[in-house]
Amino acid sequence: MADNSITLFVFEGEKQERQYLHIFLEALSINVNRIEIAFCTHIYALHKKLEESINLDTFELLKEECTALKNSTDYDRDDIARIYLFFDYDGHVSGADDKKIQKMLKVFDNETEEGKLFLSYPMLEALGDKSANFKNTITKIQTGGLYKSTSRSVGELAELPIGEFKELVCKHLKKANYLVNGRHQIPSNLIEQFDIFTQQLNQHITPNGEVIVLSALPLFYLDYKGVNNIAL
Repeated sequence: MADNSITLFVFEGEKQERQYLHIFLEALSINVNRIEIAFCTHIYALHKKLEESINLDTFELLKEECTALKNSTDYDRDDIARIYLFFDYDGHVSGADDKKIQKMLKVFDNETEEGKLFLSYPMLEALGDKSANFKNTITKIQTGGLYKSTSRSVGELAELPIGEFKELVCKHLKKANYLVNGRHQIPSNLIEQFDIFTQQLNQHITPNGEVIVLSALPLFYLDYKGVNNIAL
């Protein structure tokens, strides 16, 4: 009988993003039976692979592209209950295309089907942003790759007292709610990734070539636990 309790986490990078996830899950006491793999390139490369795929099946596509799954006989599609994909916006890379992002967010909108895509602006490491006025922190798209130096390292994040860590999570949730709904408070409803991107596009990307800084991990937490079950 297949083990349908396994969650598949897919990351853009090989190492650091996983470390942030491990710290995040431990700090918020989330115990999930999981496997983790790296796609090892940006979201537009994933889009290209999807375009080349005649019949979309996320797990089979990932098994073809990711060494950790390709070389494993331990799992098949029936073993995977949920798929979460974490990618950076990467609007500065060659081939960046906002219409492709919109399409991807519509395809990957359910973790129990083709998977759920979570975008970070400009990167997942924004979880540890040090800005004093985080509500209004933005970064230019073309300099997004330099943003990491303004955020806490993995080690710094791991050493934060639990209260401060939860406050970081709250800041991201409030900021996402403000971006989408105009209310700087913990959301009372789920905030969809497509809606976040739409507001990023309309308010910041198109007019100013910038993004409001947001990590995907707090939004994943809200989605995974549900509005009434978050412990912040």
